[in-house]
Amino acid sequence: MKNYQIKAVKEQGEKAQFLNLPAMLYKKSCLMQDRKMEEAVLTGKHILVQGKLRFLPFLCVYVSEGKESVAGRIALTLYEDEDYGFVGFYESIEEEEVALFLLEVCEEEAQKAGKKGLKGPIDLSFFGKYRFALEEKAPYTGEPANKAYYPYLFEKAGFQICNRYVSNFYDVLEPSYENVKAKKRLEHFQEKGYRFVHPTKENFDRYLSEIYPLLMERYKDFQGFRNISRDNFVSLYHSLKYIVDEEMVFLAYDKEELKGFFLCLPDYGNLLQKPLNPIRLLQILFRKRRPSCYILLYLAVKKGSEGLGLAFSQLATEVLKRKKAKSIAALIQKGKASEGYFQDKCVSAREYVLLAKEFS
Repeated sequence: MKNYQIKAVKEQGEKAQFLNLPAMLYKKSCLMQDRKMEEAVLTGKHILVQGKLRFLPFLCVYVSEGKESVAGRIALTLYEDEDYGFVGFYESIEEEEVALFLLEVCEEEAQKAGKKGLKGPIDLSFFGKYRFALEEKAPYTGEPANKAYYPYLFEKAGFQICNRYVSNFYDVLEPSYENVKAKKRLEHFQEKGYRFVHPTKENFDRYLSEIYPLLMERYKDFQGFRNISRDNFVSLYHSLKYIVDEEMVFLAYDKEELKGFFLCLPDYGNLLQKPLNPIRLLQILFRKRRPSCYILLYLAVKKGSEGLGLAFSQLATEVLKRKKAKSIAALIQKGKASEGYFQDKCVSAREYVLLAKEFS
């Protein structure tokens, strides 16, 4: 039996160990680590670690023949006004004892802080990564990617599934395909005078600023959601302007009032997580100009404009048919209306979970 120990991540060497672990566990084609983001978090420079919170990263290590090896990592985020601690940035070898040690130290710290329990995986908040995938497959852009045994390790440590999510995969739509209900819904809103527009690189930040209050309102009940300022929101997402296909970003206005938005991204796989060099830049530009698949990622509709989501789906369908591209309706919470869009064309699905542990 290995003698595992828990270390708080404080020194530069420990931060390097924390950052280096994912590359030891995954094939390059499946590595979705955003190393720059993690470096900024560990040094306290990232937007999401500023404010009234405590961020506590830990390592699980063992010593063999005088050499220290990392077996796992985790980070606990504690917000003053949040009842639960969020555990995230989890990675480990397939060993129950490692998961137990890492989750136990988070539990101890959360109990000291007066929390009711733990939820995870949540990397800081809704605006970081959250959820575990239930299987290991080549990831699409924005997908949680983890070892398939992680949910099992959490459950062995006393966690239970609290939310389930699904991603629906769609093949290329034939030119003749029509969804009558979606088409009628789009015509309904157009007849009401709704305008559907696309952003450009030049005005993208302005539209982000307009989207901000709607997203804050419509996503506020999602697990791990934390309110952030408008400036921080724009700062977090402004780089999307360089990777979106403007034709697949839709905003709906009734007169001058924003009623909803639908943001889709070309699927870059894990290209965006890799170090940038001239060849990789060309690969990204090629994917942007000639995407074979789109990720249907963020959708929000203002109260009183229900049905607009299906109208957005019709607009996206028209572009997908013209570009002969596949699509993925990503990370839909089970039971939401959007889970049922275009089910007749769904060819496969992937599932994800969020887990929680209540303190007794």
